[in-house]
Amino acid sequence: MNADLSFDPSIPLAETETETDEVIYRISHDLRASVRALQELPAWIVEDLGKSGATLPPPSERHLELIAGHACRLDLMLTGLLEYSRIGRMQRIAPIKPSQVLADVIDDIGLSEDVRVTVELDKGSIQMGDADLRRVFSILITNALRFHPTQTPRIDISGGPISDREWEIVVGDNGPGIPADRVEFVQQPMTKLVSRDVDPGAGMGLAMLKKIALTYGGRVDIGPGRSGRGTRVKVYLAVNG
Repeated sequence: MNADLSFDPSIPLAETETETDEVIYRISHDLRASVRALQELPAWIVEDLGKSGATLPPPSERHLELIAGHACRLDLMLTGLLEYSRIGRMQRIAPIKPSQVLADVIDDIGLSEDVRVTVELDKGSIQMGDADLRRVFSILITNALRFHPTQTPRIDISGGPISDREWEIVVGDNGPGIPADRVEFVQQPMTKLVSRDVDPGAGMGLAMLKKIALTYGGRVDIGPGRSGRGTRVKVYLAVNG
């Protein structure tokens, strides 16, 4: 008997997405304990061998390093999936000031003195979850810091209401930019423009950004900076969430 895999219009899409998020959350949460054990096991093995006076040959040491490295990479992926599944959930939806959240995020990141940040953000409020708005700023600022040229990183943050129904948050940087033909690609979960050997991140940042915008009735627009260089990301959010 062939299973019927056709779309059932009687099941609301939002309900299906919530169930999927719950499955992702549970699987990722439960797997992390095992992955953390895999991260620690190589160190335990080396420690036990040292206590007994034994040493590993160089190839075996390298193998243990590979195990620990891949376990760390897997943990980053699971962490990203957990964050992705929590978007729009597990938080109180209430009026919140983006300017205050941004200040808190910048303080938490602890930017170095060579990073130049300009902020022109409206002091008004928007209706959404505090954790989701923190994710928006954290993702955009972290990406700008991780992908920038050798000169001083520059981040320009602005935004405010563009109508009585919509807010706009704009973050620009002086990094290498994202090719136009790869913009849609990088907004998919677990996708990256560089090798994981170059950047160990999970490739979930822009996917989470897109999901947050859609959750709050908005969208994401990614393009080059005003000068044609770097990246400028516009996040649109419905004022009432």
